Amino acid sequence: MPPAPFIEIRDLSYSYGNAPVLAGVNLVLKGQEFAAVVGPNGGGKTTLLKLILGLLTPVEGQVRVFGVPPRQARGRIGYMPQHVQVDLSFPVTVLDVVLMGRLGRGGGVWGAYGRRDRQAALQALDQVGLAELAGRPFRALSGGQRQRILIARALA
Repeated sequence: MPPAPFIEIRDLSYSYGNAPVLAGVNLVLKGQEFAAVVGPNGGGKTTLLKLILGLLTPVEGQVRVFGVPPRQARGRIGYMPQHVQVDLSFPVTVLDVVLMGRLGRGGGVWGAYGRRDRQAALQALDQVGLAELAGRPFRALSGGQRQRILIARALA
């Protein structure tokens, strides 16, 4: 039996007011497949991603993530925006930043992380090759290291 699609888009259209951005988009990604979305500025790449994340609602068509509408799949989606605003004067460690990717995942009090959360965060840091920086202040990192930490947050 072939794997079920983890992203399925059928006849998707979206407009900002009277300006159409996407029209008739179809896409199916299964198993270990991946896709790159390439196009000009203003071509709808970010809009497509926002539709997949459930941040926007299609004008026409349908988006399914893991077989359900995107808003129902949010707990299974990691996302790292192109630009992130971070107050570098806020005293957080690298591990604190990665743990933010686990907010709302556990059954405990908001902001109270359990052992599984810490394990997931440390594993994500290991995946991006920066586990040794877990205790370092986030503000002390280079720009490239910060980007990798934010990727780890999305993975966690």
